[in-house]
Amino acid sequence: MACTCGGRVCLRREQIAELDKDFYKQLEHYHWRVKEGYEWEWDTPAVLRGESMVMEEYSDKLWDLGLHTESLLRLMQAAAHLIDWDEVVIGSELNYYHRSLSRFRYLFCRCQERVREEPELEPLLSDSSVADWYEEMEQRYAGCKVTGWIS
Repeated sequence: MACTCGGRVCLRREQIAELDKDFYKQLEHYHWRVKEGYEWEWDTPAVLRGESMVMEEYSDKLWDLGLHTESLLRLMQAAAHLIDWDEVVIGSELNYYHRSLSRFRYLFCRCQERVREEPELEPLLSDSSVADWYEEMEQRYAGCKVTGWIS
Protein backbone atom coordinates (compact mmCIF):
# COMPACT_ATOMS: atom_id res chain seq x y z
CA MET A 1 0.00 0.00 0.00
CA ALA A 2 2.88 2.37 0.69
CA CYS A 3 6.33 2.71 -0.77
CA THR A 4 9.39 3.94 1.05
CA CYS A 5 11.88 6.28 -0.56
CA GLY A 6 14.88 7.12 1.60
CA GLY A 7 13.04 6.78 4.88
CA ARG A 8 9.94 8.71 3.82
CA VAL A 9 6.64 7.00 3.26
CA CYS A 10 4.89 8.09 0.10
CA LEU A 11 1.17 7.49 -0.17
CA ARG A 12 -0.89 8.32 -3.15
CA ARG A 13 -3.96 10.48 -2.71
CA GLU A 14 -6.15 7.45 -3.46
CA GLN A 15 -4.53 5.49 -0.64
CA ILE A 16 -5.10 8.28 1.86
CA ALA A 17 -8.69 8.59 0.66
CA GLU A 18 -9.08 4.84 1.20
CA LEU A 19 -7.81 5.19 4.78
CA ASP A 20 -10.27 8.02 5.43
CA LYS A 21 -13.08 6.00 3.89
CA ASP A 22 -12.22 3.05 6.14
CA PHE A 23 -12.19 5.33 9.20
CA TYR A 24 -15.66 6.71 8.47
CA LYS A 25 -16.92 3.22 7.72
CA GLN A 26 -15.72 2.03 11.14
CA LEU A 27 -17.26 5.06 12.82
CA GLU A 28 -20.56 4.38 11.05
CA HIS A 29 -20.39 0.72 12.10
CA TYR A 30 -19.82 1.76 15.72
CA HIS A 31 -22.88 4.04 15.60
CA TRP A 32 -24.92 1.18 14.11
CA ARG A 33 -23.79 -1.10 16.98
CA VAL A 34 -24.90 1.52 19.51
CA LYS A 35 -28.25 2.02 17.78
CA GLU A 36 -28.90 -1.72 17.58
CA GLY A 37 -28.00 -2.26 21.23
CA TYR A 38 -24.79 -4.25 20.75
CA GLU A 39 -22.78 -1.96 23.03
CA TRP A 40 -22.91 -2.24 26.83
CA GLU A 41 -23.29 1.48 27.35
CA TRP A 42 -25.04 3.91 25.07
CA ASP A 43 -25.24 7.19 26.95
CA THR A 44 -23.38 10.23 25.61
CA PRO A 45 -20.08 9.81 27.52
CA ALA A 46 -19.92 6.12 26.55
CA VAL A 47 -20.55 6.92 22.89
CA LEU A 48 -17.85 9.60 22.96
CA ARG A 49 -15.42 7.04 24.40
CA GLY A 50 -16.34 4.57 21.67
CA GLU A 51 -15.85 7.18 18.95
CA SER A 52 -12.55 8.08 20.56
CA MET A 53 -11.42 4.46 20.29
CA VAL A 54 -12.18 4.43 16.57
CA MET A 55 -10.18 7.66 16.19
CA GLU A 56 -7.29 6.13 18.14
CA GLU A 57 -7.24 3.10 15.86
CA TYR A 58 -7.12 5.36 12.80
CA SER A 59 -4.26 7.30 14.38
CA ASP A 60 -2.35 4.05 14.89
CA LYS A 61 -2.74 3.16 11.22
CA LEU A 62 -1.41 6.57 10.21
CA TRP A 63 1.55 6.18 12.57
CA ASP A 64 2.38 2.76 11.14
CA LEU A 65 2.42 4.30 7.66
CA GLY A 66 4.86 6.99 8.76
CA LEU A 67 2.38 9.87 8.75
CA HIS A 68 3.47 10.89 12.23
CA THR A 69 2.22 14.48 12.31
CA GLU A 70 -1.24 13.53 11.07
CA SER A 71 -1.27 10.59 13.46
CA LEU A 72 -0.48 12.76 16.49
CA LEU A 73 -3.13 15.27 15.44
CA ARG A 74 -5.71 12.49 15.20
CA LEU A 75 -4.68 11.09 18.59
CA MET A 76 -5.01 14.53 20.16
CA GLN A 77 -8.41 14.84 18.47
CA ALA A 78 -9.43 11.51 20.04
CA ALA A 79 -8.46 12.86 23.47
CA ALA A 80 -10.15 16.22 22.93
CA HIS A 81 -13.31 14.41 21.82
CA LEU A 82 -13.78 13.22 25.42
CA ILE A 83 -13.50 16.54 27.20
CA ASP A 84 -16.52 18.29 28.56
CA TRP A 85 -15.67 19.47 32.04
CA ASP A 86 -19.33 20.35 32.59
CA GLU A 87 -20.01 16.62 32.58
CA VAL A 88 -18.51 16.22 36.04
CA VAL A 89 -21.28 14.76 38.16
CA ILE A 90 -21.88 14.11 41.83
CA GLY A 91 -22.19 10.43 42.60
CA SER A 92 -23.31 8.64 45.73
CA GLU A 93 -21.57 9.79 48.92
CA LEU A 94 -20.83 13.11 47.19
CA ASN A 95 -17.79 11.83 45.28
CA TYR A 96 -17.07 13.73 42.08
CA TYR A 97 -16.09 11.99 38.91
CA HIS A 98 -15.65 12.57 35.20
CA ARG A 99 -16.64 9.45 33.32
CA SER A 100 -13.99 9.77 30.61
CA LEU A 101 -11.13 10.91 32.81
CA SER A 102 -9.09 7.70 32.71
CA ARG A 103 -9.47 7.40 28.94
CA PHE A 104 -8.36 11.02 28.48
CA ARG A 105 -5.30 10.38 30.64
CA TYR A 106 -4.51 7.25 28.66
CA LEU A 107 -4.71 9.06 25.32
CA PHE A 108 -2.62 11.97 26.55
CA CYS A 109 0.06 9.55 27.73
CA ARG A 110 0.00 7.93 24.29
CA CYS A 111 0.53 11.39 22.76
CA GLN A 112 3.52 11.87 25.04
CA GLU A 113 4.92 8.48 23.97
CA ARG A 114 4.63 9.50 20.35
CA VAL A 115 6.47 12.74 21.07
CA ARG A 116 9.25 10.75 22.75
CA GLU A 117 9.56 8.66 19.58
CA GLU A 118 9.49 11.75 17.32
CA PRO A 119 10.84 14.72 19.35
CA GLU A 120 10.19 17.21 16.53
CA LEU A 121 6.45 16.78 17.25
CA GLU A 122 6.85 18.16 20.79
CA PRO A 123 5.74 21.74 19.96
CA LEU A 124 2.60 20.36 18.34
CA LEU A 125 1.58 18.68 21.59
CA SER A 126 2.83 21.24 24.09
CA ASP A 127 1.07 24.13 22.32
CA SER A 128 -2.22 22.26 22.03
CA SER A 129 -5.45 22.70 23.94
CA VAL A 130 -5.18 19.00 24.86
CA ALA A 131 -2.01 19.71 26.86
CA ASP A 132 -3.72 22.68 28.51
CA TRP A 133 -6.72 20.53 29.41
CA TYR A 134 -4.42 17.84 30.78
CA GLU A 135 -2.71 20.36 33.07
CA GLU A 136 -6.09 21.75 34.16
CA MET A 137 -7.39 18.23 34.75
CA GLU A 138 -4.34 17.29 36.83
CA GLN A 139 -4.85 20.37 39.00
CA ARG A 140 -8.61 19.98 39.31
CA TYR A 141 -8.61 16.21 39.80
CA ALA A 142 -5.29 15.84 41.64
CA GLY A 143 -6.74 13.48 44.26
CA CYS A 144 -8.46 11.30 41.70
CA LYS A 145 -7.89 7.60 41.19
CA VAL A 146 -7.23 6.26 37.71
CA THR A 147 -10.89 5.33 37.31
CA GLY A 148 -12.04 8.91 37.42
CA TRP A 149 -13.35 8.91 40.99
CA ILE A 150 -12.25 11.61 43.37
CA SER A 151 -12.16 10.72 47.03
